[in-house]
Amino acid sequence: MKENKIIYLITLSPKSHRTSEENLGIEYLKASLTKNGYRVQIIDAWLNEYSVEEVYYMLLSKLKEILFVGISTYMSNTAPTIELIKMLKGIDPNIKIVCGGFGPTFYPTDYLKEGSDYIIRGEGEDAICELANCLANNNEPLDVANIGLIHDGKIILNPVRSLNDNLDSFPFPSRDCMDVVLEKKSTVNMVTARGCSGNCEFCSVISFFRLSDGRIWRTRSIKNIVDEIEILYKQGITHIKIVDDSFIDGTRDEKWCEEFANEMEQRHIKVNLRGQIRADKVTDSILKNLKRAGFFSFACGIENGSQSALTRMNKKATLEDNKRALELFKKNGYLVQMGYILFDKNTTLEELIENYHFMRKYDFAITKGIFSEMFSAEGTRLNERLKENGELIESDFISNNNKYQIDSIQVKKVYDALKKWHKSHCEIYDMTIDPLTAPKAISKSSMLDFYRYAMFLKRIDLEIFKKILLIIKENLSLNLMDYVDEEIAKYASSYEKVKEQVRILYKKNDLQYHAETNPFI
Repeated sequence: MKENKIIYLITLSPKSHRTSEENLGIEYLKASLTKNGYRVQIIDAWLNEYSVEEVYYMLLSKLKEILFVGISTYMSNTAPTIELIKMLKGIDPNIKIVCGGFGPTFYPTDYLKEGSDYIIRGEGEDAICELANCLANNNEPLDVANIGLIHDGKIILNPVRSLNDNLDSFPFPSRDCMDVVLEKKSTVNMVTARGCSGNCEFCSVISFFRLSDGRIWRTRSIKNIVDEIEILYKQGITHIKIVDDSFIDGTRDEKWCEEFANEMEQRHIKVNLRGQIRADKVTDSILKNLKRAGFFSFACGIENGSQSALTRMNKKATLEDNKRALELFKKNGYLVQMGYILFDKNTTLEELIENYHFMRKYDFAITKGIFSEMFSAEGTRLNERLKENGELIESDFISNNNKYQIDSIQVKKVYDALKKWHKSHCEIYDMTIDPLTAPKAISKSSMLDFYRYAMFLKRIDLEIFKKILLIIKENLSLNLMDYVDEEIAKYASSYEKVKEQVRILYKKNDLQYHAETNPFI
């Protein structure tokens, strides 16, 4: 049966303001299935910019050859996933469809009711291989851990297995789409650890991994990590994004960073690395050694410039940790992007004022605009707390964006004003920072060109933020939304000039921007 049937692993294009990246999840799944003797074909629709209809027609002539279709699905590609399921089931009700990822993990019954035959909760490598063995032998996976299904009219959600503690045991991802990645100068992604030891109450990653027993953070060995980097380097890869939730966590410390840098230097590997790091893990020694290893940029979950807000978010990093980390990034010459959450349900006007001064002081950090808000994702501690307090405004699982009301009337006015301001130019903002935050394979001088325009936009944002806070704080007799309309009109020509210059930079660097206008604002 293995030899005669093929498994298709698919990820569909999300509605996103980011440019496309390869999907490591389905690449890891293919590697595990191939190791177990299965024929597997990947269709990365986001990276290749395929529509749902194009993916459907790719599968149409192969239906009799398919063991099952596996779809990696999450918040922003839920709708096209359901659309494809219905299209495939409409032409062949017997085709087996498996959905995995964050979406089915937190909305298992919804995916089953919408036509998925099986769902996989949590990590999928072992589960999908056991599922494939069952289907290849015409057996129902009634006892396979992590699997959910409908059997005899009842929804069955099997227990989730313990996490695999030996990440070195997983084969390297298949990298089927490397030619497309190189052609688009897109991000080559790598994962060197899984999980996070943080406790941020808004984080889905923590909720995802804590469904399972096992260590909350697991690492690959330095040799295993550098082996994969070396393979990519020999294929001509110059820019790699490490997608770990925090590159420094768990047992990784200053000595580990020194050993990692030494291993990279001993093998004469010269790549540009970008990663994520928690502010409370940043030290001067760590940044110096990671620079030797090739890191030039980090995203850091600063989240807020007020200690009371950080405490409310259950952040391990303190305000002082945030300040120290940003100063060390600047000292060591890193491009740094601040993850930021300006508004949540309990934000106060005093916190907004603190945040203005914080962002003004550390204005060299890249942000995704002045407006940002906390999302209440299914499965998070935040979502459960809001539910318990009767404060959650739930949405359906396809839009997957639970909402809440901001408590303070004054803060809500600032929220509405900044949201309107940012919405008027979010496209140019996202286009400007995309080569920095999803780093493209371009020169450092070209990255600095984009950075300068990002800083220009940020300075305008901060000026608008200051004026809005002044209007609210001083209770000036101005219509705030009218004021924002006036400022939008006032700066319209400036934004058009920036857009034109950024387009020139894209053309100069042979880049394309095919992302959507931000759907989350």
